[in-house]
Amino acid sequence: MILSWNTYLFGIILVIITFYRSEGVVSRQNDWLTIETLAEVHPYIVGLLNNTKDYMCTGTIIDKQTVLTSGSCISKKLKYIVMGMAVLRKNINNNNLIEIASTKLHGGYVFEFKSSQYNITRMHSNIGLVLSSRPVLIYYFEGPKIGKYFASELKSATLTAVGYGKIDNSDTLVLQAQTYHQIPCTNPKWYYCVCGIEYSTNRRSNEQEFGKGAPVLRESELAAITAIPCGILTLKSMGVKYNIFTVVGPYLPWIEKIQLNFTIDSSKSLRARNSADVNIRPCSDFYYTEVF
Repeated sequence: MILSWNTYLFGIILVIITFYRSEGVVSRQNDWLTIETLAEVHPYIVGLLNNTKDYMCTGTIIDKQTVLTSGSCISKKLKYIVMGMAVLRKNINNNNLIEIASTKLHGGYVFEFKSSQYNITRMHSNIGLVLSSRPVLIYYFEGPKIGKYFASELKSATLTAVGYGKIDNSDTLVLQAQTYHQIPCTNPKWYYCVCGIEYSTNRRSNEQEFGKGAPVLRESELAAITAIPCGILTLKSMGVKYNIFTVVGPYLPWIEKIQLNFTIDSSKSLRARNSADVNIRPCSDFYYTEVF
């Protein structure tokens, strides 16, 4: 089932990319080749949209009903998960949308960002989950393997963030990537995180900021999620761009607990609905049920 849906939906992705290429949304051939590759290698990356289908954040499918993102992405405005799209515009086909049932923010979440200084002053448990209304996500795209890393185990690692962002001067969002070299985080008020400085520009695909809530990969494993869109923060002492990533490993017990509780709650709701649809009526000396 997964392979057949992957093949079908990736074919749709290529058709969409070909259309936007012909429309001149992105002019450079190398950009389109990068977008096609990212869509093929990372089909589990999704967009999180509001009720008017405006992009808000990037997320990662981790099971049949769960999308992982950053805590700063969790909002009552989130309405849809959009899947199988390398290119996002307002005219998204409803077949690519799944409604969001609920969201979960970690109880220890703290995120303080001073936009005037482009500086994160405090960060703790910047992680959240988006739960779909139907348990079908993984039937479309199998999620990545989640690395059980702690921050100390990612020392000097090469990390790659992949997510949605604008390209050129259009309103179109496309999948983009940025490679980082892990460095120690210097702020003691950033918890359970690692930092990374950008590799040279020939290893980046972005021209503008991108990828809020995006997965951060160590090779093929999901190791962390971005705290803030790539391309915003600058390490002034070195004159290079950097980012802060929440390491997923320490939060796996919390993720598993949320997934289990949501599954139990969903089962109870389904049973309650089924019970409400059953009418019991007397008929002579016995009873029968009618299911509507």
